[in-house]
Amino acid sequence: MKTPDVKSALRMRFCSPEWAIFFEVADGTGMNQRRWADAVAMNMYPSRGMEIHGFEIKVSRGDWLRELKNPEKSSTVQQYCDRWWIVAPKELIKPGELPPTWGHYDVTPAGIIRQMVAAPKLESISVNKSFMAAMLRRAGGVDEAVVGAAIQREREILEERFQDRVQHEIDIRAHKANSALEKVAEFERETGLSLNGYGAIKEIADAVRFIRHTGALGTWRGLEGMALEAEKFAAKVREFTSSNTAPANNGDLINTEGE
Repeated sequence: MKTPDVKSALRMRFCSPEWAIFFEVADGTGMNQRRWADAVAMNMYPSRGMEIHGFEIKVSRGDWLRELKNPEKSSTVQQYCDRWWIVAPKELIKPGELPPTWGHYDVTPAGIIRQMVAAPKLESISVNKSFMAAMLRRAGGVDEAVVGAAIQREREILEERFQDRVQHEIDIRAHKANSALEKVAEFERETGLSLNGYGAIKEIADAVRFIRHTGALGTWRGLEGMALEAEKFAAKVREFTSSNTAPANNGDLINTEGE
């Protein structure tokens, strides 16, 4: 992760109307500036005590270790805060490394912030005009990197959704194609015919059209029924022809040659 990604996640987590958040906040203005906090958020609800929370952002193990070696770096801003947090991927901080006055927020690549260790309540001093001016100065600032990170994240979400839709359509079409192939294979098994031969499809189509034209498929028992009816008809024809071809009586013959 990059620092703008974490800032974007903080902006979504500590948002209005409950929170006002500021980034790169100094401990004063003008010549009074000595130290900076990566972020400061103030709660707007009296029921929550209108607490001020300070944040240090770390995205690498090396950054975190340097922070531990220089604890006074944040002290001038921390004195105005009711709680102090480190915001970093959970794997950067080893057990026992977190200072007792700090809390820890884990941040995931998806931009989700989760509390790992609660920050204790600190004995803060009253906010003076110099520190208030430092926060208000940052209130109107636009962090282009944060905006860029938010845009990139939205682009990634849209891309994921698009890819999901494409994959869904591919799955549907693949299912239809597989189903068609299975039906072709079943047809070839049942008929003993192959659709791969030259002219095979036309011949099969002609045969099907002929059978449909005869109406065989719509008769009782289909082709088998037609065969039975044909056999009955043939038997009657043979019976009729055999009864009408019996030898005639010679005495009944009429000689017409002299006429």
